[in-house]
Amino acid sequence: MKLYFRTAVLTAIIIFLFLISFVVGFTITIEKSKIKSKQQLKGKNITEIAYIKDSFPQRINEDTILVVRKYFKGCGHIIEEKSNISKEFVNMTKEDFKSLFSGWEIDAFNSKYVVISRTFEGYCSNHFIISIKDDRVAIFYSQPVDGDNLKLVTPISIDDLPEKEVEDLKKGIVVNSFEDAIKIVEDFGS
Repeated sequence: MKLYFRTAVLTAIIIFLFLISFVVGFTITIEKSKIKSKQQLKGKNITEIAYIKDSFPQRINEDTILVVRKYFKGCGHIIEEKSNISKEFVNMTKEDFKSLFSGWEIDAFNSKYVVISRTFEGYCSNHFIISIKDDRVAIFYSQPVDGDNLKLVTPISIDDLPEKEVEDLKKGIVVNSFEDAIKIVEDFGS
């Protein structure tokens, strides 16, 4: 009985070692084939892959999101607007799209997102400018609204203001909100 038990244990150990050596050998073979695949990519197959990739350029689809980024030098703000792509742009390639948006940079272009950006002189639409209109103190939008920059003309005449304030108004006083503009104009009136 002891001989049978020893034989069974020895057989189990041999089978176990055989299985371990088989798994190790199989793993080494797999790793060697991966190395060969990577080496093949370093050669002429890479050119073929690049050619295939360029043969099928990314296109806009109906689910693409358009991100428009506007950088304003005057205030340093970035205004970002996201929207669904317009149907007229569906199936366009990057080159097609770029031809319609000259002056804009295309920061990203794929089937999920198209990101365009542009730098503008002046201030973003979050600002107002206090200046002069028809010899009166006036508040202007920093960006045109419905084609017009004028927001409000006050009854305050520049003839009633000190020369320094008139000079400041001629240059334009930039403020961050309409409420700030009203406060400054009220100070002119007092």
